[in-house]
Amino acid sequence: MILADGAREDVLRELLARGELPHIEKEIVATGTVASGITTFPSTTGPAYFPFLTGCFPGTLNVPGIRWFDKEAYADPKKKMVKFRSYVGIETFLINRDMAPHPTIFDLLPDSYNIFNSVCRGAGNRNLTKIMRIWYWYYAHLTDRWEFIDQAALKKTLKAIEKDFDFLFVVFPGIDEYSHLAHPHHEKTIEQYRFLDTAVGQIAAKLKNLNKWDDTLFWIVSDHGLSKTDTHFCVNTFLEKRGLPVFYYPKVFHRNGKKVANMVSGNGMTHLYFKNGDGWAKPVSRSEINHLDSALITDLLGQPAIDIVMVRNDEGGVDILSKRGEASLQLVGGNLKYEVKKQDPFGYENVSGNLNHKEVLEKTCHTNYPDALCQIGHLFKASRTGDIVLSATPGFDLRLKYEIPEHKGSHGSLHREHMSVPVVTNVPLPAKVLRTVDVFPTTLKLLGKNIPKAIDGASLI
Repeated sequence: MILADGAREDVLRELLARGELPHIEKEIVATGTVASGITTFPSTTGPAYFPFLTGCFPGTLNVPGIRWFDKEAYADPKKKMVKFRSYVGIETFLINRDMAPHPTIFDLLPDSYNIFNSVCRGAGNRNLTKIMRIWYWYYAHLTDRWEFIDQAALKKTLKAIEKDFDFLFVVFPGIDEYSHLAHPHHEKTIEQYRFLDTAVGQIAAKLKNLNKWDDTLFWIVSDHGLSKTDTHFCVNTFLEKRGLPVFYYPKVFHRNGKKVANMVSGNGMTHLYFKNGDGWAKPVSRSEINHLDSALITDLLGQPAIDIVMVRNDEGGVDILSKRGEASLQLVGGNLKYEVKKQDPFGYENVSGNLNHKEVLEKTCHTNYPDALCQIGHLFKASRTGDIVLSATPGFDLRLKYEIPEHKGSHGSLHREHMSVPVVTNVPLPAKVLRTVDVFPTTLKLLGKNIPKAIDGASLI
C-alpha cells in the first residue's frame, strides 16, 4: 500500500487520461479499479492515515487533528504529558501512544512493515524508518528537496519486498509537500506524480522477478487533496482583538491568562477550546460561548475565510452554520439526526431527518461537501475535539504566523477539494464512491483475515 500523501483524485485521473502514468495504468488500473474515495475530517496528514491502518475515523481514536488540546487533562495538575499536541516535529513520535486502544494493521499482520509513516503502533522493529524518518523530514524541510524522500521511499521499498512480507505500508510525501510549497497543479508537484508512476513500475518489476506479483494486492491511496491558497487569515489575531487571549503553537510556553486554545490542522481547519467561569475542564456549548461573547459566532461567519462553523449545542449535538444557512446534527446510535433550519448550511437538497451512514454518503458524495455529516458527527465524539471547529473557505487558510515556508496550498477542510481522494487497486471493486475507512476491512477480507469489531469502515467485497 503506497500512500501518495496529498494526491488529488482529479489530477491523478487527468494524468492517467493523458497517458502520463503508464506503469500505474498497465500494472494496476488495467486489471483493477480507480475509485473515488472520501477521506476523513480533518483531511490532514496523520489523522487521515488512521482509516487505512485501523478502519477508524480520527474522532473514534480521540486524535481529532494534527494539533489538539485536551481540556480535561489540562485542568488536572496530576496529568503531565497528555494535555496538548502538535504532530509537526518531535511530537510526531507521540501519536501512537495518544490513540485510543484499537488494533492497527501492524498488530493484525505479524509480517508487516512500515516505511516513512508515523502511525505505526504494533510495527515494533518492523518499522524500518523508526528514528530516521524525522531526520529525513528536517533535511527536506531545510532544503526543499522532498523528491529526495520519495526516492528514499522507493529504495527502501525495493529492499523491503525482498522479505517474506504480509503487508508493506510506505509513504511518498513529495506530492503533498510541493503542493504546499507551490500549489497542487504546479509542475514541480506534477513531477512527483510521475515519479510515483516510475516507482510503481520498478516495484512491479521486482515483485515479478521474485515471483510475488501474482499474489500481491496493490493499493495506491491518498489521505487528502489540497487547494491553492491565496489568503492567510489569522484566527489568533481575530480573537485577541475581541479580548480573548489565545494559546497556540508554537508559543506553547505562553499560557498564563489565556481564554482560548487554537489548534490548527492542515491550515484548512481549526479547533477552538474556550475557558469558562469554571475553568478549562468541561466542554463549552453554544449558549455559554454566546454568554462569553454574544457576537463571536456571527462575526466568525462574517469573515470571508470562514466557510463552516461547527459548535457544540446544549442537546449533546452540533450546530452547523455557514453563510448559506444553519442546521443541527446529532449522532444517535448508528444514525445521524440532521435538522435544517430554513436553509441548508452546505447547500444540500433533500438531505434531512434520521439518516444512516450509507444514505449520508449516497446523498452527499457528489456535492461540494461529501460525507460532511458523517465526518462531523464522528469528530465530535472525541473528548479532545474543540468547542468550536472551523472549516476554511477554499483559497483561504487559518494560519498566518509561524508557517515557514509560507504555505501556497492548504488542506484540512470539509470542502470537496480536500476530501476527495483517489483509491487505486489492482482488484475490481464495486463502482461506487467509497470512504477511505473501507480500505482497511477490504484489505483484511482479501487477505483472508478476520476484521476487528467496532470499526467505522465496511468491506467493499
